[in-house]
Amino acid sequence: MVSAKSGSSLERSLLRSTAAIALIVFGAAMVFVSFELVSNRFGNTDTLGLFLFGLAGCIFATGVALFFLRLPHAILVGIIAAPLLVVLLFVLFWVTLFTTVFQNRHHQAFAANGEAQIQPARQMDEEFDECHHYITYGKDSPLFNSVAYFGDRYQLTMQVPVNIKSKMSGSVTGEPKFYLNEIESITVFPSGGVSTSYSRDLHFGSAEWQKVFESNGDFSTIGFDIKPTGVANFQKHVDASRP
Repeated sequence: MVSAKSGSSLERSLLRSTAAIALIVFGAAMVFVSFELVSNRFGNTDTLGLFLFGLAGCIFATGVALFFLRLPHAILVGIIAAPLLVVLLFVLFWVTLFTTVFQNRHHQAFAANGEAQIQPARQMDEEFDECHHYITYGKDSPLFNSVAYFGDRYQLTMQVPVNIKSKMSGSVTGEPKFYLNEIESITVFPSGGVSTSYSRDLHFGSAEWQKVFESNGDFSTIGFDIKPTGVANFQKHVDASRP
């Protein structure tokens, strides 16, 4: 027969285990949400997410400690764990940053020197007087960008995924995509800032580009007529768009 004291102890143990599991689950969920906020997924580091990450770590650590310690000691463990986890997050952030910088150290140099290995980029250099090259980063791989400006009104962007091995060596890993934009007007502010309005655009692939290239830049071959007149302040737009 189970004594009242043993039954009470069992109930407390079950209650503590239930509370511990609830804290662990809630803390883990908060860790996931806060990590999304403090990461660069949304383009910036969110300080609220950093605070929530510490709080989430406190809750999670308290839940784990509650399996082994009494409540006051478990809470103390959670309080100590919170700043340690924030420090760990900063360490991981800087390690990841330096690792990424080291891995990508040749990328912009390849953008300046490797366009000869990217056929559409080389063709754009041949076709247009002003063409810039730079690297951006997509979901799965670096993207080689070529941007040409012509006719005092038009901007043509080519993007293609690449595998970069060194400053001079790389290879295309996907299909190039082209984006042609027609500028309606360009406003230059007293501060020097530039605002550009667009009127038409066209997206196309490598087959259409080959038609344009083989016809010496005649976009009418793919159904896009180029206006003969330019827009004011076009060079300001070009200068402001330089990477």
